Amino acid sequence: MNQFTESHLKSWKNDYLRLINNQRYKLLEDNVWFLGDRNGIISIFQEDEICYITHCNSIYKTLKDILNVNKNNELVKLILIHDLGMNENRIRSTSLSKSNINKVKKIIRQFEYNMISIDSNHIEKVSNAFKVISDPIYNGHTSNLNKVLDDLPNKKS
Repeated sequence: MNQFTESHLKSWKNDYLRLINNQRYKLLEDNVWFLGDRNGIISIFQEDEICYITHCNSIYKTLKDILNVNKNNELVKLILIHDLGMNENRIRSTSLSKSNINKVKKIIRQFEYNMISIDSNHIEKVSNAFKVISDPIYNGHTSNLNKVLDDLPNKKS
């Protein structure tokens, strides 16, 4: 259970509510090409659950990288790790197989997104606060804690 609520966001509460409550769009090329190089915060949804929040310098480029399964994109990496069971070293050192690319695309086809433009020097801090409140599946606090436990080495007897 999340111990933080929208009220903890203070003056950023309305921006957060717009991000999670405004109209969502299927994550398709037809729905991103017109976005341009705007700063902003993106929220990705899967079946009405927030699965990822990030800030970016170019909303279009970030969404395009996800659609193109660019393995340097944070969400794509997280999908490869959480859904396909790949480790970070393998992701960095090898090209993605066509099979893995297709598996990631199949997951991405389920996504919807919303975004808000924010022209603020504090966009990273605002984005991080939004993550604390929503605890997204892929890059939220619970996910990070699970990674700490998953990375715990076996004790040698």
